[in-house]
Amino acid sequence: MTLTNPSRLIDKYADELGPRLLMLNPMADGLIPRLQRQGMTVTTLTHDYLVYRQLRGQGATDLHFGCDLTTDLPEVDAAIMVLPGAKALASHLMQWLAARLPEGTPCFLVGDNKGGIRSAPKLMKAHFDPVNKYATGAHCQMLQGLSRQADRPPLAATESYRAGEPPVSVCALPGVFSQGELDAGTALLLEHLPPLKGRVLDFGCGAGVIGSAIKAAAPDCQVEMVDINAFALACSRATLAANGLDARVYPSDGFSDVKGEFDLIISNPPFHHAGKQTFSTAEAFIADARKHLKPGGQLLFVANHHLPYGDALEKAFGRVNIAAQDKRFKIYADLRVSD
Repeated sequence: MTLTNPSRLIDKYADELGPRLLMLNPMADGLIPRLQRQGMTVTTLTHDYLVYRQLRGQGATDLHFGCDLTTDLPEVDAAIMVLPGAKALASHLMQWLAARLPEGTPCFLVGDNKGGIRSAPKLMKAHFDPVNKYATGAHCQMLQGLSRQADRPPLAATESYRAGEPPVSVCALPGVFSQGELDAGTALLLEHLPPLKGRVLDFGCGAGVIGSAIKAAAPDCQVEMVDINAFALACSRATLAANGLDARVYPSDGFSDVKGEFDLIISNPPFHHAGKQTFSTAEAFIADARKHLKPGGQLLFVANHHLPYGDALEKAFGRVNIAAQDKRFKIYADLRVSD
């Protein structure tokens, strides 16, 4: 498998970093199984369920999905983190590293030259000292620093704003969509909810706004909430708890872990991954949603005006129905009426 640029740089210098590594926010390109086959001990934590599933499929061991390790951290010689795109998330993960590691542990931050690594030394100096450029190559940089003692960052999401009718308190964690305020697309979607009944899936739940609002408005609904991001799942659980609501929250890469059929699948769809927009993801979502609807069940989602989802809807549902729109967004609503 071809390695991504950050992994190519890590692979080039892996022998210098020590045989026992902690890898945080890795790429799903085969680097970790490759290092493990070479005799290195690599403990890996990812908050991305797609990456987790791909690495598991490649045979990676000592692999963890979530916001924190579920077991004690073994002794390591160094830690390596691939820089995420969101600055708030990068700061959170760096603090987490410093808090979990013995003081003075070598830590390496790797990122693409166009992905924020040039300004990362300022972020890194908050928890590592000294910070210097260790290596360059493959259009990337590798920074090095020694961990300083730090408090573990809070993983409990805290209330950020209120949304919906009746209003629910929404909780926030770094790097989660709709973290700090209700986005306009979700607001429009909440204004055009259909009659609520039965089993409902909030696909790409983010901070848990939609699923929690539905559960508050229709307590008898069986609400399930899925996302690819462990921080989003933690937010959704916190949002439910803050409002005294109950729903099933679990990770899913698309519909990978979703079982059965629903009366309503609703979403402000997360059609970006690793900072890239992919229409193939949207097309797969629409086709798979159709398969997971009960006869008479509805797919309801919001999208920007310019995004071309008509062909995918026509193919899956035989029509394109726009239930509402404003200057920026459209609400698509289609029923499963036949097989």
